[in-house]
Amino acid sequence: MRRRIGPLLRTAATRPLFLAQVFTSVSGACAMVMAAYFLEPRQFAEFALLNLAAVTLVGLVRAFLFQPALIQYRHDKQALVPFRYALGGAFIAGILLAVSALLFAAAYWTWLLVLAVSGMFPILHDWLRYRAMALDRRWDVAISDLARLVLVSGSPLVFLLNADPVFYQAYLGLSLVLPMLYLRIRLPVLQSFTPLRSYLKPASLQLADYVAGQFNSTVPLMVLGGLGASYLIGGVRFAQTLLGPLNLVFAASTVNLIADGASKETHADTGDLIRQGRRLARMLGALACSWVLALIMLAWQGGFELGGLRNEQLLIGLILVGTLTLGSGWAGIHAIVLRLLRRQGTVTLGRIVLVAITATAFITGYHLGGTDLSLAAGFVAGALASPLTFGIPAHLTYRSLLRRQDALLRADPQEGAALEQIR
Repeated sequence: MRRRIGPLLRTAATRPLFLAQVFTSVSGACAMVMAAYFLEPRQFAEFALLNLAAVTLVGLVRAFLFQPALIQYRHDKQALVPFRYALGGAFIAGILLAVSALLFAAAYWTWLLVLAVSGMFPILHDWLRYRAMALDRRWDVAISDLARLVLVSGSPLVFLLNADPVFYQAYLGLSLVLPMLYLRIRLPVLQSFTPLRSYLKPASLQLADYVAGQFNSTVPLMVLGGLGASYLIGGVRFAQTLLGPLNLVFAASTVNLIADGASKETHADTGDLIRQGRRLARMLGALACSWVLALIMLAWQGGFELGGLRNEQLLIGLILVGTLTLGSGWAGIHAIVLRLLRRQGTVTLGRIVLVAITATAFITGYHLGGTDLSLAAGFVAGALASPLTFGIPAHLTYRSLLRRQDALLRADPQEGAALEQIR
């Protein structure tokens, strides 16, 4: 075992994007643990929803601007996002974050303004992170995320000043100012770029996919929270935090796969990309099973209490979030491979089908048993449906592309190689 762990740790230390994701995930976990410790149960539930809104908004802009540009960079080395696009997305995200505070938490207008401004910096930081990835400046990404972790680790001092969920969420946004400035100094100024309209269709499909995907868990949590749901929502959010190490492995693997697919010749061939994706999905699936079962057993055996969370809420949250993570994490790798293969429509259609299934489960569960049954039904339905809606289309697409590639190579090796360069 030691012989295996040592090389794995050394390999991880040489992968800056993996380290960057570790720093990001630890920052999120640190923020959630601090909030659960210092805030009261009602305040923690408010912070959990507000933080969820902030994370969702970052993902929304990323899905429409930053990630499609990085995928397009695989084929077009001018596909970089200009500042005015990022600033527009940051402004909209800041306004929406302030609006979410009106819905989920009690706050003064002054703090809403501060929250709106602070909500812009995660977007601007993410913009520079993705540009650094495209330019293969991966260590700069890791260093900026480490700087954020250092700032978030000072959270106890923030709670001593003001133990308020809105105040703390504003601090988390402002903690990205220095990391953003570091990347801005390190990266070259963008001189030219490919307009968004050149790849607007795949970007729109990816945005639709992301928005639809939020109906699997995020939107139901927000809706139930707005309806005055039980504190089980806090347990679900904290369970997501404990699953952070697993999520960071999934996220780092996804980012590496996209970055490698966009910038490295080893992933230019369709067959190689498919093999890498399948291998990665199998490895992550096995890791996810082990991690989820270990956490559930630990919560089952021992008590866990914080100021804003009870052990039974955590155990139920781990079971729900864990089952969803197992299914969606494995399927998500295949979705990324399909996107790199320019099968955006296949992924978006699969997401729509998945949303229809989980939405039906959430609604049915709520009518039959209220909030708790709604959460259970929706999460379990998502866990079971994800491998079907993405795994089956991916398998069929892979088989079709590999057969076509083999036929072209047998008929005309030069033509087959030219086709791979176009892809």
